[in-house]
Amino acid sequence: MIVREDERLDFSKVPESRGIPPFLYRVVAVGILVIFAIGASVVLMSGYGHHWPSETTLRIPLENH
Repeated sequence: MIVREDERLDFSKVPESRGIPPFLYRVVAVGILVIFAIGASVVLMSGYGHHWPSETTLRIPLENH
């Protein structure tokens, strides 16, 4: 089979990667900050609406609530 020169595939060179795009570092950094912000909000809000110690929770009337 005869193949024209412009149609022949050249596998003698390995393409070089340009590396990780710079904006991807920013996206990862923002993502990590968001994860820690959500974790901090969960920890800080975990006590909201809870009555502790149990001595005070036993005194809350459950009717009419």
